Amino acid sequence: MKNTIVPPTQNAMMSLTLYREETTWKFDDNRKAIIAEPFVLGMSEIISSYLPEENETSTIIFSANPFPGSHCLKLEREESNGGWYHVKETGMRGWLCPVTRVYMGGIPPQIYFYVLG
Repeated sequence: MKNTIVPPTQNAMMSLTLYREETTWKFDDNRKAIIAEPFVLGMSEIISSYLPEENETSTIIFSANPFPGSHCLKLEREESNGGWYHVKETGMRGWLCPVTRVYMGGIPPQIYFYVLG
């Protein structure tokens, strides 16, 4: 019988604290030496669509597996070491950069998320 190694992120729920600079959402993760990483090419707009306009900070919870109340980003295609995703419910599209690989261990076919206001 072959042993299969499951990456630890496959069953993990992760979270990031986000802050907004003008219309762009960003995050810092000192543990991973990531500072002011922006959500670009449609992702800031997706995040904003789940929040009241006046919110300047937020938390996003995400996982490779569905969880109660989560929304789903579905991979359309990989590009530039990242991936183009769309939100099933709204059809909104955005690109997640290569930093996705740091958290997800690759560019997964789906990412489940929930934005806390």
